[in-house]
Amino acid sequence: MDQFQPQISRSFEFGRVHRHQKGSGLPIRIPVIDLVEIGAGGGSIARIDNLSRLQVGPDSAGSAPGPVSYNLGGQNVTITDANAQLGLLDPAAFADGKVELNVALAAAALRQQVAAPLGLGVDHAALAVTEIIAENMANAARVHASESGKAVEDYTLIAFGGAAPLHAARLAAKLGIKKVVIPHAAGVGSALGFLWAPVAYQAVRSFYQRLDKLDFDAVGALLSELSQQVRQVVEQADAHAPINIQRSVYLRYSGQGHEVPVALDDGEVNAQSLEALHRRFTLAYRQLYGRSLDHVAVEAISWTVTASTPAPDINTSSSTPRPDLGPDTPLPRRDVFSARQQQRIRVPVYRREQLSTVTAASGPLLVVETETSTWVDEGFSAKVTAEGHLILQQNNAAQG
Repeated sequence: MDQFQPQISRSFEFGRVHRHQKGSGLPIRIPVIDLVEIGAGGGSIARIDNLSRLQVGPDSAGSAPGPVSYNLGGQNVTITDANAQLGLLDPAAFADGKVELNVALAAAALRQQVAAPLGLGVDHAALAVTEIIAENMANAARVHASESGKAVEDYTLIAFGGAAPLHAARLAAKLGIKKVVIPHAAGVGSALGFLWAPVAYQAVRSFYQRLDKLDFDAVGALLSELSQQVRQVVEQADAHAPINIQRSVYLRYSGQGHEVPVALDDGEVNAQSLEALHRRFTLAYRQLYGRSLDHVAVEAISWTVTASTPAPDINTSSSTPRPDLGPDTPLPRRDVFSARQQQRIRVPVYRREQLSTVTAASGPLLVVETETSTWVDEGFSAKVTAEGHLILQQNNAAQG
């Protein structure tokens, strides 16, 4: 089940002086979901710096005044303006028609602020803005995966929000990821995640022990106390739900300053379970650092217990059968500037509900819906699952 759980860290940095550089911010020792913030929203501002380099973000135009194309007084070119110029957004249907994008204003701002200083055409200037942000996201993902000892290409990319599906295929291609999932109701994914998240509470206690001299009775008493504590808190939030208890310990080699979290087996901590714990620590350490220090004693620094209720059984499918219209009923084609072909091409446009659950439609194409739009790049195909999730798959990858 670990592969379906978010990675948890017991430290968090904010206010980093250097973006994505570990150790350049203020550390806080609290349990958090391990993530990296990139600052790549649709309102992220593009500019040319003093060295004539194109920079995008992390500052944002927000929603008021917002991007130039909103025609609400915004003066700074943003990612949304670049996507509008590239043809990826329908000016009349953006935000379900509540905001009518002014592409001409976006083009004029791109020409003045990006294209002219770099000696580019407007389309290439817009492409440069989106390429910079895609590479920023890809680089941040590479660094974060490397720090965690992960191979990013082994994962599935999940894109949600209003702008992420426009960049997901390009980001996946840069990272070598074969499969992208655009969940049902992706535009409000964060809100739904908050509402659907199970109740959970974690307690942490510092208790130094060497594994070769572990006090089993003391550790057992500590874990029992923490388990009772977290259970009581979760029961206050949901008294009737079954409670899942997970235990872990932060281990390190003697004398080191950073610990590695390792899961504890259920039941009593004894000599037999201790051997298994030591093996898991060695494997985790090798995954992170490429080697292990088998001649050095292992120390336990902190012990944690987490209580959580089960995730709710969520049914995202419609109460009425979805008509499978298939890929032969596209909307009128749209002119889009292709990064691969370096020219404008006409691509089919599908409403999300028009895509087949059986036959994949090959890119390049656009998938539109009320909350967002998805760009299916060349080399990718798209289909919709029975639950309404949009799946992008590299054509040279096994279908699944």
